[in-house]
Amino acid sequence: MLKKNATKEKIKAGQVVIGFRMDFTSPYIVEVLGNIGFDFVYFDLEHGPMSEESCQEMIRAAELVGLTPLVRVPTNHPGITSRVLDSGAMGVIIPHCNTKQEVQAAVKAVKYPPEGERGIAGRSLSLSGMSPADYIKAANNETMVIAMIEEVEALNNLSDILTVDGLDILFIGRLDFSLTAGTPGQINAPVIQDAVNRIITEGQTAGKAVGVGAINVDDPDSVRNFIKQGAQFFSLNTTSVLRSAAQGLLKKIKAD
Repeated sequence: MLKKNATKEKIKAGQVVIGFRMDFTSPYIVEVLGNIGFDFVYFDLEHGPMSEESCQEMIRAAELVGLTPLVRVPTNHPGITSRVLDSGAMGVIIPHCNTKQEVQAAVKAVKYPPEGERGIAGRSLSLSGMSPADYIKAANNETMVIAMIEEVEALNNLSDILTVDGLDILFIGRLDFSLTAGTPGQINAPVIQDAVNRIITEGQTAGKAVGVGAINVDDPDSVRNFIKQGAQFFSLNTTSVLRSAAQGLLKKIKAD
């Protein structure tokens, strides 16, 4: 039986979900962090050395501890998208979604007909224990399409992007957005804040959930503020989480 996507269910119910991002291979860390209450983990194939084979092992680790496994693919290509979904990913994060047509292409790659054009095979089907017909229906219901809004061009096309059926979450990539907004690395610049405000407001109006990236793990108040605005989806960088925890522990030990 294909498992329910708990993260998608929480999003639909208007709840906030928090996960962590990994761009390196360590199933053990997935298990450790997965046991403390996170909702999902996403494996970043765009910005790290992780291979698709290693990613499948990470997906297995996520499944063991009840995390929703998501994968950020390196490019919006149906061949890559179908491979990570066949490995067991419950959703994909598509980078640099700047137009309605690009988001529509992502939905087609994630969903089986009649909603999309995905071909059927792979680990996810084989281990489901379901008939192909039942699996197709379940997979179309449970998989997620998360479009990264990380360039000014995407903001200019936001109204059109929000009309795409099958799009679950707009995920704001503030760092990359700052590069095209003329404020490199300044994710708290007014132009970035204005963009985030607009995306959250218009996303809510259109019935799409919104997530915010580039979260500072040492500034939980920023997450609370985004939640108050209506954002629901947040990911923390695993390296930053580990560094912050280690620095805090070391500081306490030395203080004693």
